[in-house]
Amino acid sequence: MFTYVALIKLTPEGREGLKEAPKYLEKIKLFVEKEKGELDTTFAMMGPWDFFAIVKYPTVEAAFRAHARIATLDVIEVETFPVEEVELFIKALV
Repeated sequence: MFTYVALIKLTPEGREGLKEAPKYLEKIKLFVEKEKGELDTTFAMMGPWDFFAIVKYPTVEAAFRAHARIATLDVIEVETFPVEEVELFIKALV
């Protein structure tokens, strides 16, 4: 599985309908699961981002498909980054 970090920000429309946030988070989870991915953990945040999610996908293509669907939601903006355990990074240095 490939691991990604997603930083999620509510749009002005999303902030207006904040009580609907659980519904949209559930839609995101369904988009991820449709691609055989796993929404590992989701956190609410303070600061410029509203939510932080750790997401896993079986392939890079699956990640692209899920995040293309997520991008259609007009109540959030998402920035996604691939991540790897630090041990792999350290191994790459030697």
